[in-house]
Order: sequence, then C-alpha cells, then structure tokens
Amino acid sequence: AQGNAHAQCFLGGMHDAGEGGPQDLVEARRLYGLAAAQGHARAQYRLGGMLANGEGGPEDCAEARRLLGLAAAQGDADAQGTLGAMHDDGEGGPQDLVDA
Repeated sequence: AQGNAHAQCFLGGMHDAGEGGPQDLVEARRLYGLAAAQGHARAQYRLGGMLANGEGGPEDCAEARRLLGLAAAQGDADAQGTLGAMHDDGEGGPQDLVDA
C-alpha cells in the first residue's frame, strides 16, 4: 500500500472494521491519513469521521470539518451530508446554517 492512496484507504477500512485480523483503529486512522494527504476523497471522509468521534486517537472536530470539506468538494455525498450536519450544529467551527 506504500504510496497508493486507494490501497491505503482500502487497508485502512480493513483495520477499521477488523477484517482479516483484530480491529486496529490507530492503524486505520494512520492509513486513512496517508491516503487523505494524497487527496483521496473517501479516505478524507473516513478520517474526518474518526477525528470527529475521537476514534483511534484524540478528537479534532476542526480538522474533521476541514477534511470533510475537501471530500465534499470532490463530490463525496457522505462527506457532504456529514459536513452539513457539522455546519448545522456548529461542530468544529462556527454554526453556518447557509452552508448546512
């Protein structure tokens, strides 16, 4: 998976779900982060969710909102929905009912 964003995201999903071995949220978060840094929308969405919920490491709603915004801008419908809810609730930044 070295350098391959799709493979990193896929492997992150396996660690996230505990497929093929024990669940490892820390490793899932690391792998999603590698893929997200390369612009992989699904990894940005999944990492954003982990950050928003404090899974596999500390909660960081501001970074979650940023990543979800990147994924949403690429057309990820799940990210768009989650980002809208964060804007509506003021989670990770100011409440923004226009963008919600």
